[in-house]
Amino acid sequence: MSMHKHATPSQCGYTLPELLIGMALSLLVIAAATSAYGTSKQTWNAMAAADAVHANARVALRNIREQAHMAGAAYLKPASNSDGNLTFDISSSEDTGQAALAGVNGTKNVESLTLGHWHALDATDCQGNTGSTHTSVRNDYKLNTNKELSCKDLNLTNSTYQALAEGVEDFQLRYAEVNPSTQTLQWKTANQVTDMTHVLAIEVCLRVASISTVHNTKPNASLKGCQDEALPTDGRVRRTFKRVMTLRNRDEVMP
Repeated sequence: MSMHKHATPSQCGYTLPELLIGMALSLLVIAAATSAYGTSKQTWNAMAAADAVHANARVALRNIREQAHMAGAAYLKPASNSDGNLTFDISSSEDTGQAALAGVNGTKNVESLTLGHWHALDATDCQGNTGSTHTSVRNDYKLNTNKELSCKDLNLTNSTYQALAEGVEDFQLRYAEVNPSTQTLQWKTANQVTDMTHVLAIEVCLRVASISTVHNTKPNASLKGCQDEALPTDGRVRRTFKRVMTLRNRDEVMP
């Protein structure tokens, strides 16, 4: 009786075409996974860059807004009384020698905004310093050559401009000046304003760009810069932020 050995399924190998097909499918899966990872990484980089842009804008605008709300504010100050009782007087709202609001209109590194308030009201300047011995704090904001919005207290001795936010490519300002006689309000640049004490609000515009380049980022053609210019196409994330800040201590200007 002859014995025949039959190969079991576990002993069967793969043919060359099957191996080639399997390798091709594996390469397709790897390629798809690599492409998905690359797309995901680019999306993540774009989101991180956009988040950094918004964070820088928030820091800068919040700082300016806080100082704008104090510009020209009055405060209570103790007054001596002959009968020994302590009374309080209200300070005048502005020092004529140290205007609460000033501005310079010009190119990107010339445009500036100065906001002042009494030192006794709040000793903290835009950098967080409290060391000034002057009666008022006058914070001056402007761009430096490193695309940073910087500021300093003009009345603080030996003070230097310090950066508040990076990636700021443009800093533009407009002022809402009221005409009490005609009961009208008009937006003007600093050199067009005839009387800064009649300004009720300021419009601050920042064009902020990401520090890193995101190559798959393309600017939206409908989005413009502070001066209505088209945004550059260099792969950076850019946003334009405009905020109107009311000078609430000027309410009495318009009767």
